[in-house]
Amino acid sequence: MHLDLHHRPTLLKSWLASLHGPQVSLRPATVGPLPGWGALVRTAVAWHVAYALAGYAGALVIARSSSTSAVAATLREHGTPAVVGATLAIWWGAVAASTALWWVGVRQARGVSACR
Repeated sequence: MHLDLHHRPTLLKSWLASLHGPQVSLRPATVGPLPGWGALVRTAVAWHVAYALAGYAGALVIARSSSTSAVAATLREHGTPAVVGATLAIWWGAVAASTALWWVGVRQARGVSACR
């Protein structure tokens, strides 16, 4: 069964199934059936906890490094609030990048030029 990627609830389910499902992919799910809402939301929450922890680990690595870069110096100088900010930036940046790549796949699946 081919999915209608113009239908917003189906589009959201495809996004959840593609980026947060058991088989993570940057390509949108175009063939169904898709898992139910409950399973998709639980899996998405679990993935985002993992993403946040990975972002936090990355921010701590930067903050505790001996690097003289402006980012590392700022994280060391401003302590925990800066590390939390860097965690959010890493986490949300990765989510935004993966969502953008997924959206390009949606546009291609719809037959629309991704450059428009």
